[in-house]
Amino acid sequence: MNTYQKFLTMITTEFDRYVMENEEFARNIPQNAMIIFEVRGEKEFNTWHHTLSLKHREPDQPVIHIQIQKWRIHSLIEEVSLAKAA
Repeated sequence: MNTYQKFLTMITTEFDRYVMENEEFARNIPQNAMIIFEVRGEKEFNTWHHTLSLKHREPDQPVIHIQIQKWRIHSLIEEVSLAKAA
């Protein structure tokens, strides 16, 4: 898996969480829409994702662009413990 694929996996996971927490926003996404992410400051990734997405688009499939302006830098994990292996 290349770096862009890993980045896309992370963005997709976080976007899924965002949509689950923001139902009003989710209602604006058409059924079966092709989602193309545009991340501020990531021009090369944006070009790669746009090209790849449109290559796999179904005929007449709606396309929406999700513009990601900012995200949190910290982990979502609230509590963690460590068990030392023998």
